[in-house]
Amino acid sequence: MTNAAQSRLPLGLIALLGAASGLSSFGMASVVPALPSLGRALDADYANLQFVVSAYLGGLALFQPLQGLLSDRYGRRPVLLGGFTLFALASLLASIETSLPGLVLARFLQAMGASVATVISRAIVRDSFAPEPAAIALSFISAVMGVAPIIAPSAGGIAADLFGWRGIFWVNALIASLLVALLAITLRETRPHNLRPMSFKELFGGFRILARERRFMGYALTYAAISAAGIVFVTSGAALFERLFAFPPSRFGALWSSLALSFVLGATVAGQSTRRFGSHRTLDLGIAMLIIATLGLLFAAYLHTTVPTVAVFLGLLMACMGLMSPLLLSGAAGDHPELAGVAAGFSSSIGMVGSMTSAIVTGLVFDGTAHSAALLVAGCTIAAILSLRLARSAPPEHVT
Repeated sequence: MTNAAQSRLPLGLIALLGAASGLSSFGMASVVPALPSLGRALDADYANLQFVVSAYLGGLALFQPLQGLLSDRYGRRPVLLGGFTLFALASLLASIETSLPGLVLARFLQAMGASVATVISRAIVRDSFAPEPAAIALSFISAVMGVAPIIAPSAGGIAADLFGWRGIFWVNALIASLLVALLAITLRETRPHNLRPMSFKELFGGFRILARERRFMGYALTYAAISAAGIVFVTSGAALFERLFAFPPSRFGALWSSLALSFVLGATVAGQSTRRFGSHRTLDLGIAMLIIATLGLLFAAYLHTTVPTVAVFLGLLMACMGLMSPLLLSGAAGDHPELAGVAAGFSSSIGMVGSMTSAIVTGLVFDGTAHSAALLVAGCTIAAILSLRLARSAPPEHVT
């Protein structure tokens, strides 16, 4: 029996990979509460400040395929440890920057390091489990990973209140250093020994194979669309709540942390629902939740703009992301075990391109009202529905 045939879910591995996977989202979410004050400190307007977010997302999008390729060639463990070390160093660089361009560059380097997080974790899961148990494992890993966006906004908001925005990056460096030490001690190599190291030409050819498959592209684009919906509020949320409800960074961070609990709940439900009903029906549930959340945010924006109303439907949107993301990513990477790293990196990269595009468009379109944010989410929802239809239009032999 190979590793990929295993069906038991070792809790220690799930906890470790969940913590590792959370580093990239921690690096993103910890900065969110301090964006308005960071803009004032660096004398940057909102249109330029969004590059603090989009540069990070762009770095993830650019380097995730490369990290997947490197892990297929050299193994999971060295690539993961090297990436997290780079993240720690880039965080220290960000903490001493005095200009917006310098900070944007440091954020890009942070993303280069953090890009290993979810890619390598997913490749390790694909190494260790058959497709259906892999989807369940990724759901529970996502639930553990969801602790990062719960902790990160509060940690970032408190650090910004106590030490200014630079304190956020000190926290980033500390978390990454602790993870490097833990992984170095406990993580073993999982890349199957019976797979010969593929040449870079063969690995790059894997991108062409995946790009031609409707199932892969449909799942990856659906993931991109729901990620883009979440990024609308990652980018605009602090400014929106400060303008409409006079929320300081720490209060918005606490609110965002409570909303992130919905992501954990959604991911937990995904694991249980997939065990009982399968991934296909669970994704149908996710789409229904996405539609309800979008309609609710439009209602809140145009008819009843209060903190409870906006928070309830934002929480439902986060739960939808927690429910759908692990199943979409598992589905995208499930057909080619020999390209597990490439598939993980490529699908994640497509998701990050969607998120980066969302951050840039939000920076240009957001006018300080809930109207523009809700309309952007509606556009992402339509894209998600169409993309999932593309995945399910694949030939019958490729449909789960």
